[in-house]
Amino acid sequence: MKNIKIWLKYSINSAQQALSNRAAFALFTVGKTIRILMFLFFLVFLFSGTKNLAGYSKDQIIFFYLSFNLIDTLSQLFFREVYRFRDLLITGNFDLVLTKPVNPLIRVLLGGFDIFDLPIAFFILIAVIYYGSLNLHPSLINWLLYFLLIFNGLIIATAFNIFVLGLGIISTSVDHLVMVYRDLSSMLRIPADLYIEPVRFLLTFAIPLGVMITFPPKALMGILSVQMILISYLLSFISLALGIKFWGYCLKHYQSTGS
Repeated sequence: MKNIKIWLKYSINSAQQALSNRAAFALFTVGKTIRILMFLFFLVFLFSGTKNLAGYSKDQIIFFYLSFNLIDTLSQLFFREVYRFRDLLITGNFDLVLTKPVNPLIRVLLGGFDIFDLPIAFFILIAVIYYGSLNLHPSLINWLLYFLLIFNGLIIATAFNIFVLGLGIISTSVDHLVMVYRDLSSMLRIPADLYIEPVRFLLTFAIPLGVMITFPPKALMGILSVQMILISYLLSFISLALGIKFWGYCLKHYQSTGS
């Protein structure tokens, strides 16, 4: 409860700072909406000459894309502070973070709730529920599995961001690592099944972005086995445990600005 209260305090402070510039808030929302819609139009255009793609219908491919945007937006909404971690390192302000009676991982991982992404996440969630119900007709059990795997995907996203923070302590290079992670995840705007082996296996299990992004819509469509669902949760908790362990290792080898 203490950590939740600290996170809420950080979130309120971050929201107040962001909303002080309402023009930037409006421009960000419009710009991100246009970017999402442009790729959506591309998918519709792609299916103008074919009925399916690698066995998936147009409605299924569009739902994969909506699910990707939901997970991606939620990840940015909660973990935006990771993008600012490099400034803490090179200015020496991370030393001040370490002196506070708060887990430093909470501060650098969850200390910057991005309210700019909140309306986008809300509208994407509505689009996911509406489009999925209208075109895919899933059962309540499939919806439950879908949202459980969305949560599971956020656990994997948490692990990835913790790895980025740890590598940032060692190399002070955070921005590039975040962009590599974003570029890799953007490959899953379409199902991993559309890629050839071994790319498909690497994206699904080795990294494992496929588990994070493509498993939820597959569960909703009823094409994901129980074994894969259990494997996805196993991978997420292993990833999170390794990420936290790696963070602790990096923190022990941190050299402050005075070193």
